[in-house]
Amino acid sequence: MTTQPAPVPHTAKGTTDALSPAWQRRLALSGVAFVPFFVVGWITSVANNPHYTASDQDWTNWAHDNQTKGRISSFAMLLAAFLFLHFIAAIRSTLEAAESWTRGSLQLARVAFAGGLIGIAGTTMAFVSIANASAEGADANPAVSKAVTTSTAGPFLVGAVGFAALLLSVGVLTLRSGVFSRWTGFVALIGGICFLITLLTVLNNTGNGSSFGYAFFPALLSLVIWTVATSIARYRATAM
Repeated sequence: MTTQPAPVPHTAKGTTDALSPAWQRRLALSGVAFVPFFVVGWITSVANNPHYTASDQDWTNWAHDNQTKGRISSFAMLLAAFLFLHFIAAIRSTLEAAESWTRGSLQLARVAFAGGLIGIAGTTMAFVSIANASAEGADANPAVSKAVTTSTAGPFLVGAVGFAALLLSVGVLTLRSGVFSRWTGFVALIGGICFLITLLTVLNNTGNGSSFGYAFFPALLSLVIWTVATSIARYRATAM
């Protein structure tokens, strides 16, 4: 399937857009640029840490083995977050423009924007915190590493709430208004539902061995696919 160009909202009468078309196109592609950094940060993440009941030696070995990977993951995720902020700002006006076609779209666009900010902030904080838990390598205090990694469940779940709000809102908005290709709306809805499923881990040992935690993979995959598709659609619209 091909991604249809998203419509470019018109600037209100009497105002001027501070950004040139060339810069609008660059910002539109920030979603594409976000993906490789996000994937690198995700793949190199040292989130596969020992169980919190593991021995201190296991935690020390984990920190030693993952010191470099953690730093790479942390740096990549920070760059990804920087680019995602530009992306979500670039498509905000496109989502809000759907208000002229579908009643209530403006509210959904605002929820999507806020959800994107919360989602990327929480997820980045979680990945960076895990990386910092192994930053000292073999010299890391196992008690500190254990406490830091255990506490990242909070940011991860807050991030899941934000991304769920983002994807569910844009999914409904896309299917109702056609602001983006319909298939991206279905991808967004699947991702949003998967993010909501991960919240159930709080009922089952906060994700430590919980089967609900497996929903995080398809959720992140849906987020990546949706981001690339809508970023390209926005770029094509600004190039017209």
